[in-house]
Formats: sequence, C-alpha cells, structure tokens
Amino acid sequence: MTDTRSTVDGFVIRDAKVTDAPRIMRLVNELAMRHVMLPRSPASVIEHIRDFVVAETDGHFVGCGSLHVVWSDMAEIRSIAVDPSCQKRGVGRAMAEHLIDVARRLELPKVYCFTYVPGFFEKLGFEVVQHQDLPHKMFNDCKNCPKFTACDEIAMLRVLRDYTPEEKAGGLTLPSRPMRIG
Repeated sequence: MTDTRSTVDGFVIRDAKVTDAPRIMRLVNELAMRHVMLPRSPASVIEHIRDFVVAETDGHFVGCGSLHVVWSDMAEIRSIAVDPSCQKRGVGRAMAEHLIDVARRLELPKVYCFTYVPGFFEKLGFEVVQHQDLPHKMFNDCKNCPKFTACDEIAMLRVLRDYTPEEKAGGLTLPSRPMRIG
C-alpha cells in the first residue's frame, strides 16, 4: 500500500495507521454523542483502518474520514470528523476532497454518503437521493443498524464520471444489485 498524502492550509492529510485507531474512535464517538454522526465500534475502526485518512496540524491529530469501496461502481465516504477546536477551518472539506480524489484514482463512477449535515456535502457536489437508491448500503450496513426502521440520516450521491460504453453494456462492472446464489 502506498501512502497518499496531501497538505492543505497548514495541515496534512495522510493514510491512517493502526496506532490512530483510538483517536479516530474517540473523536467519532464524541461527535456521535452530540448526534452529529453514528458511533463506530473498536472492531469497525480496526477492520477498516485502511479506509481511513487522518488530518494533522503540527503532528497533532485533528480529524479523520474514510472511503469504503462498496461495489465495483461506488464507494461511501464515512466518518468525516473534525475536532471541535479545529472546525470551520476547511479540514473536513479537505479530507472529503482527498477521499473523492482517491475514488477518482480508483476509477469509481459514484461516491455516496449518509449524513446529518447535508449542506456540507451539497457544497462538494452531492445530491440527496432515496435510501433505496443505494441497495448495497441497505443490504450490507443498514440492516444491522439500530436505526434501520427509523433512519434519520440523509442519503447523498455524487457522480464522478459517466459509465463507459463497456460498463453500460455490463462488461466491466459487477451487477449493481445483490445477486442470489443457488
């Protein structure tokens, strides 16, 4: 794995390391207690540590975010969290843009999120969609969420590129709906 790194306005965005997991979990769960995002378990942070980036200022952790590839044509931006003392300085935006760039490098056509702060993502070009428009999220994650029957998060999608003719013909992507086996 190669380290992706960017520097924006005096802070560095870099790939997360296992040693970042306690800080990631502490920040995300602190913000979850304020009903800004959903909480993350220690296992979910560790199991997905390669999806995360962290933001640092002068070597100090100030935020995190993750890009989770969900299917051959989409990824989810998750857990964009910024320390309250560093909010409104562009850290969250820089992390989200970094993750969108990673999705582009992976040649993914779409990226989505579930959020309580749609205005943040609207400024990044995301549009509100229906939850059922994202069947892989529903099939893989939502069914295990305690809020499954009463979800209050807003689903948003950003199209990064059009499908190629080969993708449209079904030759380069896996089917976009879960398949039954057997």
